[in-house]
Amino acid sequence: MRCSGCGVELQHEDPEEMGYLPESVLESRLQAGKEIMCRRCFLIKHYSSLPENDFVSHTLDNLNEYLKLAREVIYVIDISDFDGTYRKDISQLLKNHSVHYVLNKIDLLPKEVKVEEIREWASDIIKEPVSRVRPVSVLGKYGLNSLYAYLKSAAEEFVSIGVTNVGKSSLLNGLMRSEEIIVSRFPGTTVEVASKTLKNSAVTVYDTPGIFTNDRLTDLMSTEDQSRLLARKRLKKSTFQFHDVRTVFLGGFVKIDAKNQSDPVGIFHTFVPESVSVHETNPNTAAKEWDSWFGDILRPPFDRSKRGKYRWEAKEFRLRTGQELHICGLGWINVAKGPLTIGLTRPKNVALKVRKGLVGPKKFKKNR
Repeated sequence: MRCSGCGVELQHEDPEEMGYLPESVLESRLQAGKEIMCRRCFLIKHYSSLPENDFVSHTLDNLNEYLKLAREVIYVIDISDFDGTYRKDISQLLKNHSVHYVLNKIDLLPKEVKVEEIREWASDIIKEPVSRVRPVSVLGKYGLNSLYAYLKSAAEEFVSIGVTNVGKSSLLNGLMRSEEIIVSRFPGTTVEVASKTLKNSAVTVYDTPGIFTNDRLTDLMSTEDQSRLLARKRLKKSTFQFHDVRTVFLGGFVKIDAKNQSDPVGIFHTFVPESVSVHETNPNTAAKEWDSWFGDILRPPFDRSKRGKYRWEAKEFRLRTGQELHICGLGWINVAKGPLTIGLTRPKNVALKVRKGLVGPKKFKKNR
C-alpha cells in the first residue's frame, strides 16, 4: 500500500526510513475509513513540519526515468521565477516528447501585466506556439477550467514534471478538485510518482517529485528559510530613480551597484517576494555595513549569519530600457529608463539571466 500524500510504499519496520507508519495506526485508520498516509506526510499536513534530518533529492537521472511514463509532458514553471524553473537541462531531455507548458503563480505578477502578454513573452522564449503555453493561478483558481479542457482534448496520459516548489501537486489537486495530494511549503514533499485520474475524464496524470537544483538562491537556504522566502502574494515592487550611483540590497544575498548612463536620471524597479528586505544606501555605507546588516536588517537569511561562509562573485551588466536581469530563486531588476550599468554581487553559484522585459518600461509610468 502506498501513502496517499507522497506516493511512497508504506512500511512498519523502520521509523527513520521513508514511508513509515505504525501498523496499529494503519489498522485503526483502515477501520475508520480515514486517509492512509505515512508519518512524514501526517506531520506536514497537520503540523506543517518535517521530521528532523528529512531530505529527499531528485535529480535529472530520476527525471529521465519519470519521462518513460508518458510521451505527453506537462512542464510546470513558476512564472515568478521563470529563469530558475524553465531550464535548458530539463528541456534537453524533452526532445522526443510533446510538451505542454503551464505557467503557474501568475497571481504573483504585477497586475499591470496582462495574461496574453505573459503567454506571448513566454512563447517567444520557449519557442513554442502560444497555444501550448497555459498561464494559471492555482491559488487564485485562474485558468484551471481552461487547462482541464485543454488536457482532455490533447491526450489521455501525461507526466507532470518541474523543479521543486513550482506547485505541481497543487496544480493537480486543482484539476482534480480535491486535496488528495499532500501540498506543503517545503521542497521535496512528493517523493514517489503518484498516478491520478482527473475527475469525470479518462485523463491520467503521473505526478512526479520535484527536481532539485543547485543554482537558485533558495538552494543556499534551509527548508525552513525556503518556505519563509516563498511568495504568498503579489511580488513587492520597489522603484529607484537616481542621477549618479546608488547601492540597493535585495536581502543580504544580493547587492546591486547601479550607475546611471542616461540623461538626466536612471530608473529601475525590483520585484521580489514580500519577505525580502529591500534597502537603498550609498556605496560607501554599503561596503562598511553589509556584514553587520547580513541576516539582521537584510533578510534573507532569516537569522544572524556570517556572510564570510559564502563564496561571492561580482558581475557587471549594461542594460537598456526594457531589459531585465533575473536572479534565479529570488526576483528580478527591470530597467525603466536606461542605459544603466548594473554591478551585481551574489553567492557564486546563483545563476543570472538578462532577458527581454516581462514588465514593459511604460507599465508604471504614472507612479514616477
